[in-house]
Amino acid sequence: MIDYSEYLEGYRDAQAYDVEEGGYDADYPLTAQLAQSSGGPLLDLACGTGTMAIRMAELGFQVTGIDIIPEMIERAKQKAHMQGATLEWVVADARTFQLQKQFSFIYMLGNAFQHFLSRADHEALLARVWEHLQPQGSFLFGTRNPSPRNLFETRFSEPQKFTQPDGRQYIIREQQEYDPLTQIQYYTFNEYWLKPEGLQEKKTYHTALRYVFPQEMEALLFYNGFQIRSCYGSWQQEPLTAASREMIYVCQKRS
Repeated sequence: MIDYSEYLEGYRDAQAYDVEEGGYDADYPLTAQLAQSSGGPLLDLACGTGTMAIRMAELGFQVTGIDIIPEMIERAKQKAHMQGATLEWVVADARTFQLQKQFSFIYMLGNAFQHFLSRADHEALLARVWEHLQPQGSFLFGTRNPSPRNLFETRFSEPQKFTQPDGRQYIIREQQEYDPLTQIQYYTFNEYWLKPEGLQEKKTYHTALRYVFPQEMEALLFYNGFQIRSCYGSWQQEPLTAASREMIYVCQKRS
């Protein structure tokens, strides 16, 4: 299996992650809908700082959140405590975890599927999902559509700027390069932390995201024991087209 430590360094600042991603909730309606129809318990894979897991717990579901990054889980615990939510948190690799129980609904959001960079890693992930999913349960995940727009256009032409709760300015610049042989998009990020008196800290880190094409995804899921129940091109459940930004899959075990 690939050692992903180099490509996950940018996620170790959980507070900065929340500042960047905290306002995103396009995936909430479909996730909540499937949770309601599936019942509990729920498993949030690559749960990050627990935003969705906590929201599901507040709806009354029993939720377990798993993430490979300890800093993410620690932040999730703090947020859950502040919001009075009770969840189970586990630091584990999604390719190897073993919880000795099954779930009626498993979901992986935030395009986390793209962080698995090889077929072997996809298969290891799907094997863990298959084992932990109840026979009639649902598995929801999203990934970016490998359209020319996603592969070759720069996501952000200008630096992104955020303000931390403590007043510091957080600026991030990114560069990207796509390798068509491996289907991996490599990113270099430069972070700048500013206080009113000037530069406080500068950090460079790298990440990599693998794109899976629609026909490839169908085969990957089929040969790893899943059938696709629904496929969408957005979290608003629009049809998947060549121009779609995303590919959203709702799967179940193949009988």
